[in-house]
Parts: sequence; C-alpha cells; structure tokens
Amino acid sequence: MNILDAAYHTVHDYKGGANALAPRMGIKSPAVLNSKVNPNTDTHHLTLVEASKLMVLTNDYRILQSLNAQHGKVAINLPDIPECRDTALTDLVLSFGMKGGNVYTLFKEMMADGRITRGEAIDMSKVIHRLHEILAELDAQIHQCVDDK
Repeated sequence: MNILDAAYHTVHDYKGGANALAPRMGIKSPAVLNSKVNPNTDTHHLTLVEASKLMVLTNDYRILQSLNAQHGKVAINLPDIPECRDTALTDLVLSFGMKGGNVYTLFKEMMADGRITRGEAIDMSKVIHRLHEILAELDAQIHQCVDDK
C-alpha cells in the first residue's frame, strides 16, 4: 500500500471517519480532511505534523509502515520501562536497535553476490561481537533498575 492510500484508509477506517477526526486534529471541516487524504485531489495535502497526529489519534500506523516499506526500513516499538527512568538505559536500548540495523544491512550486502568472503565474515563477526557487548551491558543495567520493594 502506498502512503496516499494508507492515509486515506487511516481516516476512512476510523470509527466516525473524517467527521470524528477533523475536529480533534484542528482541521476546519471533515470535507477538508477528506480532501487532504484523497489521492485524487491536488489542492489539499496532509502535512507531516497532521500525519503524525492522525497516527496518534487513530493508533493506526499504516502511513508509517508504508513510508518504511517504500524506503526498505522497518519501525519497532520502543520498550516501555516505567519503573526505571534511566536515560542511559534507554540510550542503550536505542543503541542496540541502531547497531542491530548494521547486521541487516551488512547481511544484505554480504549476500548480494550469493557468496560470503572471509573479509565479509570478519566484518559480520565484528558487528555481532559489538551487539553482544551492548546486550551484556543492557542486561547489567536492567538488573540495576530492579525495584526490590
């Protein structure tokens, strides 16, 4: 599904559709919102801020998923760690997600020619080793956040 179709279906599949969403989004009228998500309308466009707000209000992430698919990316839910608000811990989790992306990119590049060279295997081992280090650090920090009350 392309992003224009995703926006259209996000609005129209929501209970109450544009009538329910337009006022909550601060858009003048449901007709304007319908025009903004109509793939055949060239005069009105959904802004990035509106698209983000639309996803928050509907809890429907097809727009984001379509953007990711178009660019060969994926989105993941960030972990919710309510008891331990340590920014270092959150940074570490995000770091793992970003370093994990290197595994996928490197694997794709490595397999492009259908074979794995010694150098490619060594490069992959370095990325995997770094991920092990990050996971070990994450494990230690999570245990430091345990509330024994």
